Order: sequence, then structure tokens, then C-alpha cells
Amino acid sequence: MKYLVLILLVLPIFSGEVAANQNINDKRAKFNYQILCQGCHVGDGRGGKGVPNMKGRVGYFLSGQKGREYLVKVPGAANSALDNDQLAELLNWMMIEIGKKSTPADFAYFTAPEVERLRASPLFEAQEYRKQLVKKLFPLAAQ
Repeated sequence: MKYLVLILLVLPIFSGEVAANQNINDKRAKFNYQILCQGCHVGDGRGGKGVPNMKGRVGYFLSGQKGREYLVKVPGAANSALDNDQLAELLNWMMIEIGKKSTPADFAYFTAPEVERLRASPLFEAQEYRKQLVKKLFPLAAQ
């Protein structure tokens, strides 16, 4: 009986995490990454010539609201053929699978309404915007 009580006390702690992760269809998100992102960012997010390296770094953009918005507003995301739910799912998948340790363990998952609102005003000068954003978010790294 005391084990049942213990399980019932601990279950709510884990149920939120499981529910949040259940919103990500790993196979679909990975497929969407492969079709829409991998061509430039390569399979593991390393990027390439003139393409930002996201591997182990993309999660750092969640340290500020402007960085979070940037991830949705970049042309490849904002103008993708994905619907808002699928784009939110892809971004969340990227935070976990590509961001790795750079992504805060308690990050707020992207939602379809948030994605819809942000992608309505995409960035046109993403490269320059990113450069300024990196200077603000990571002043020591810009030196």
C-alpha cells in the first residue's frame, strides 16, 4: 500500500514531462528536418559554408525572447510549407535532438499559436539580424 501511495505522489512530477514529449512525433519531425533543413544545416545541424552551426548551440537562442522569436522568423522556418503545428513540433525536436546540452532542460515548448503569430512577420535580413542578436545574447562570444 505504501508503494502505491509513493507512486501516486511521484506520478504528477513525471506526467507533465511525458505529456510534453508526446507532442513530438519524432519520425515526422526528423523527416521534416531531413526534407526542409538538412540540405543546408546537414544531418546533425553542423551547417556549412555560410550556414550557421546549430549542433549543440541552437538551444542558446532560448535564453532571450528575441532569440526564441528568431528561430521562428528565419526565412527557412517562417516560409516553410509546414503548418504551424508541424513547425512547432520541428522546432521542439531540434531543441532536443540538435540543441542537446545548449537547450535548457525546462525550456518552454513552441506552440502552434506562438508559431502562427511569429511567422506572420518573417525576417528578410536574417544574417545581419542574427549577427546583432548573437552580440546581444553572447557578448563575450562576439569578441
